Amino acid sequence: MTTLKSAGIISMGGYLPAKEVPRNKRKQLVEFLKKETLLYPEYINEIEEKGQLPGRIETNYEGWESQPWFDAWLERIPPKKRDNPFQGAKERRRVPMDPVSLRKSLRPHPMLSSDAETLACALAIFSGGVNKDEIDLVLCSSLVPDLHVPLNGSLVQHKLGLKNAGAYNVDTCCSSFVTMLEIAMTYVRMGVKKKVLIVGSSLDSIINDKSSYFGVYIGDGAAAAVVGEVEEDCGYISSYSSSMGERHKAIIFQKRKPEILATTQQGPTYEQEFVTFYNQELCKEIAHNAAHDMAEVVRKALAKTEYGAADIDFFVCHQPVPWAANAWREAVGVPLEKFYESFEKYGNMAVASAPTNHLEAVEQGLIKEGDKVIIASSGVGENHIALFHRVSPQLIKNNRL
Repeated sequence: MTTLKSAGIISMGGYLPAKEVPRNKRKQLVEFLKKETLLYPEYINEIEEKGQLPGRIETNYEGWESQPWFDAWLERIPPKKRDNPFQGAKERRRVPMDPVSLRKSLRPHPMLSSDAETLACALAIFSGGVNKDEIDLVLCSSLVPDLHVPLNGSLVQHKLGLKNAGAYNVDTCCSSFVTMLEIAMTYVRMGVKKKVLIVGSSLDSIINDKSSYFGVYIGDGAAAAVVGEVEEDCGYISSYSSSMGERHKAIIFQKRKPEILATTQQGPTYEQEFVTFYNQELCKEIAHNAAHDMAEVVRKALAKTEYGAADIDFFVCHQPVPWAANAWREAVGVPLEKFYESFEKYGNMAVASAPTNHLEAVEQGLIKEGDKVIIASSGVGENHIALFHRVSPQLIKNNRL
């Protein structure tokens, strides 16, 4: 009979454009990135020269209010949203432009997702002082992969020089990070893997239709974690997931033109894949059932244990729209002081949202050693998952600012 190990998060890393790198870690981080990754020098130089992760902060004024098409945009959004068009979002993060495309293309493109994922992973490895040779698996989820085939997993493994690691991709859309946590912790508990590196990215800059009303609260980011054996009584406690495939076509990627567009007959159509609220009735069904569906997966995860909602020390989740995170918190029954969300700063970063909230709660001392934490997320498709774990001293040591 296999004796299960204690498996949990050892360290985390978040690539959040323009986030400050602590002064006492900058030099060592720059040296690590130069030596241990295949990231372009331009990305690393920004950390060295500016003391912040590459990219910028986009405000509502910069992205919309200052634009000549702002009035046309305002006219197109639903009437009930015009008095508060930004719906609580004040800013979002944007990745830098890809340096090779700047030099070699008439139409340069933003940073590739594999580079954002590599940087997030490097930050997790660096923060934990993890021996790269001990990482034997990479799990990756990219909202916008570099290519549809092959996906990014093996490319991230290559850019990090993880010579002993296999790699594959996992996709449950925005809930993918929590799904990967469940898989990684299971592998380590069973002794199948020693250390698993997981990463999820959402680079909205590549696919964002600014003329859509929901474009104001979608931003860029990537988050990673190293999962390994942790102290006894720490790590994985339970989890539960559900899927509702009947809602599959609610929100999709669709090749189409931007919603605001005036072209000439001879000019380009600017068609590309954009996030699209495709089936409005299904979207309404998702919104109507959101609180119930999240509370249900949390309840069923807790039902596998001796604990109840009152035993949750901290709750972090996805933040797809302005109202969702707090609605989920209330449905689960967690008080405000045991909760963290970052919608005003980052908006919706899809697969990177829940882990970013978890990481920043650790950095700020809101999550402490031994805390029993629920991390939960929804994902279009439609998927829900909740994972219950006890925080290892290793994570607090490695990621507390």
